[in-house]
Amino acid sequence: MEIINRTNLLIETKIQQAVSGFCTDGLIAEFKYCQSGTSLRTPATGTYYRRTKTRPQGRLIRVRLNKENRYPIKMNFKTSSYYRVKNSRGEEFIYQKMKPILLHNAEDLVLAIFLHEFSHYLDHIEGRNGRYKQTKADNFALSSLESLGVRIS
Repeated sequence: MEIINRTNLLIETKIQQAVSGFCTDGLIAEFKYCQSGTSLRTPATGTYYRRTKTRPQGRLIRVRLNKENRYPIKMNFKTSSYYRVKNSRGEEFIYQKMKPILLHNAEDLVLAIFLHEFSHYLDHIEGRNGRYKQTKADNFALSSLESLGVRIS
């Protein structure tokens, strides 16, 4: 795995530790800041690219961090639990429960986003389609954070 870190964060060791034991051949992980003026409603974003013009084989994870974040940051992760609600007309809606976690610094936030996207990478190299995998990716990120000893309360 090649790590391209365009931030001032010291995350390389945490990233390597998080993915040890997994196949990372040909994977590029790029970390950079969001464009200036980005809303504080977006503390960080991540994308796993299955293919791009410059990398037809894909295997690119890009994580962007907002420089203006104030920590701790609360993020919601999807769980596998669902609940039903009826509105005033008797129509039933199904919602997915969310687990709020607090991330206390930029390194942990970047690690959480990276691990979510890394789950999509694992699905790709195992030949699974990319649809409907957000809950699985969130659960992978949460369990990985806990096993790494990251404080998420």
